[in-house]
Parts: sequence; C-alpha cells; structure tokens
Amino acid sequence: MTPSLPFRKLFFAALALGLSTIAEPMIALAQEKPSDFPRRPVSLVVMYPAGGAVDVTARTVADLTEQHNGTQFRVENRVGGAGIVGHTYLAKQAQADGYTIGVIANPFMFTDVLLRDASFGIDEFEPIATISFDPVIWLVRSESDIGDKTLPEIVEHAKEHTLQVGMNPNSMFLFVSEFLAEQEGVEFNFIPFDGGRQGVTALLAGDVDATAAFFSEVEQFVRNGDLRAVAVTGDERHPGLPDTPTFAELDIPMVGQTWGATRFLALPTGVPEDRKAWLANEFLATLSTPEATEAFQAASLRLTPADEAATKESYAQTFEELREFLISSGRLSE
Repeated sequence: MTPSLPFRKLFFAALALGLSTIAEPMIALAQEKPSDFPRRPVSLVVMYPAGGAVDVTARTVADLTEQHNGTQFRVENRVGGAGIVGHTYLAKQAQADGYTIGVIANPFMFTDVLLRDASFGIDEFEPIATISFDPVIWLVRSESDIGDKTLPEIVEHAKEHTLQVGMNPNSMFLFVSEFLAEQEGVEFNFIPFDGGRQGVTALLAGDVDATAAFFSEVEQFVRNGDLRAVAVTGDERHPGLPDTPTFAELDIPMVGQTWGATRFLALPTGVPEDRKAWLANEFLATLSTPEATEAFQAASLRLTPADEAATKESYAQTFEELREFLISSGRLSE
C-alpha cells in the first residue's frame, strides 16, 4: 500500500533533519605511487554520448589530472540503454586493475538498479572521489501567467489550474516535481520528454507551464530573462542563482545529494589497495586546486570535490533515500 500524504511529509521531514551537506574535501596527503602503476593510459568510461554534462566532466577531469601528475587519460564513451551498457561494462567486464575508471552520475545508475532490472548491484562499484553535484532547478517561463509568482503562489494557482509540467520518465526531474506536488497537495499533468533540454525547449515555446533542469541547460535563458528559476534542490543556493531559494527554505525538504546529479569516480571492485588509494588521492588533489575550480566554472559545472570516505558515505545514503522515495511513491515494493 502506498503511504498516505501525511505519512510521507513526516517521513521526509524527519529524513531531512538527519542529512548532512557534502563534506569539505580533505587536503590530500602524499600517497606513494605504486611502482608498477600506471604504465599505460588510464581509461575514464562515460556511459553517455560525447558533449553531455558527464562527458564534459570526464574530459575536464582527465585534462586536469594529466596536468597535475602526468598520467595519460583517455575518455571512452560506452553508450546504450540510457547508461545500462556502460554501467554493465564497468561492473562485469572491465579489469579490476586500476586502468578503467567510471565517471558515474547518480541517481541515474541507481535507477538502473532499482527500476530497470540491471544485471549489476551497487556493491559492484567502489566510489573513490566526488567530482560535482548539480541540483535540480524548477523553472517557469517569464512571460506566462505564473512567470512572476513565487513557489507558494504557483502552488495556490495550481490548485485551481492544473499545470503542465515537463519531465523525463523515471528521472530526478520527474521525482522532484512529484515530490513537490505530494508535499503541497496538488496535481500536475506531466508531459514526457527524452531529456532535460527538450523540456526546456518546450517551456520556452509555451508548450508546458514549468519544467525541471540542470543549470548548464538553462543558464543562458535565465540570464536573458526568458526563463525564471523558482527553486533549487540541495542544501544551499546555487552560486549562479543567488536570488533563487532552495526548496528547503520553502519548507519542502529536498536536501542533500539525493535530489540532483552527483558525478563521481568509481572503480570496479577488486582493484589492488595501493592503486586505489593512489588514484583516489590524485583525483582529490587535482579537484582541490584553483585551476580545477576555474575549469569547471568555465564549463558551467559546479565543482564539489569530496574524498573517498565521504563519497562512499554519500553513495550509500543517497541510494537508501532514493529507494525509500520510490517505495513511498508506489514504484517499488518493500
């Protein structure tokens, strides 16, 4: 049975109280380089096509780390099945020798496990460093009936006028809008699209009333005034949207890293400890530099580095929070 709305409010409010923010990256201590590693280029496997946010993230990390320690990296795009092909390769086929590293985006890999009957589990990946976290931004078109309204005002409007809201099926964009509707006791008419950018295009055309997206997909339209950001997920306001409140500020507890996209580096299980420790240390040291901050800002990506321990903690926590949400929404059984 799907839990009642009051139960869900209490559950997620209690959950929010226990969440912590992304850990500040520890200063990477010198880690002795293994004598036999690396002796050839290291592959960074991306599960999505070239040019997307994960691909840009991987190529930026590869360039920065090569400059930092001289190790050669090559980015491999293993696409198919909306991520299933690349995730399966990393979990089931890649050698556990440190030469193959996944650049993974969650909750997308988690939804493969929870909703798509993937042949792998979350314990077949070893997270070693967080790269970035992108919150989900909820947007409206500026020149519309709700273009100048606050989120509480939009909710009141939606109680009398059903809003058409863009989404990607079984994605965080949909989950954020669903959770908003459940918390506020309103109903949205969800319009499916293949990606966040398509939803943004539909919003610009006036085909939907609102949509959710990542900052890199909407920055230019918010800056020129075509779109207005209403609220963002996560623990703090987005640096590119300092005047846009978080959902949590509006008493809708979408906090932590669950309600957005966390991009991190992960190994297949079984990589020798000395290689794993050296890679984790080198990536953290690279991502903690001013050069990394500048490179990610130039790519309109938000750099939020965290070490291996914090990354593993977040990995486990966000999986459990997403699982609980999917149970509460009726998509997943206990």
